[in-house]
Amino acid sequence: MSYPLDQITALAKANGELVLKFAEIARTGGEDYAQIGSKAATLFADQLKELKPGTVPSFKSEAVTSLFGEVEKSREASVGKIKAAVDEWQDSWKDLLSQATNQQELTDTIQTWFQPLLKTPAAEPEKAKERAAPAPAPAKASATD
Repeated sequence: MSYPLDQITALAKANGELVLKFAEIARTGGEDYAQIGSKAATLFADQLKELKPGTVPSFKSEAVTSLFGEVEKSREASVGKIKAAVDEWQDSWKDLLSQATNQQELTDTIQTWFQPLLKTPAAEPEKAKERAAPAPAPAKASATD
């Protein structure tokens, strides 16, 4: 028999794995951008060394275009990795929730555990709306007044 705690811990594990994959994607993306930035700095420094006094630097557009191409490739790779991680996470959630023998028991257990987070006093929502609502702006005097 499968207990709700088994599904809850498996779901928490799936969430943790997703966070770790996001962190790894962010780390590798940061490394890629650091390498691209290093190439850009070297490129611009080399071009500035060749600069003669009284002239305006003309950065080579093909070099700049290749740098932007590298940035775009890195971004696309990161987006692909994120999409794959989210798809895997969604599949694991679907599998785990379909394995639950008693969906109502699992739902009740989760609601019980998270009830303190979801509780709000009944009278408080109206007071919160009143506090959150911006004060009306004073009416502007028209030019004909």
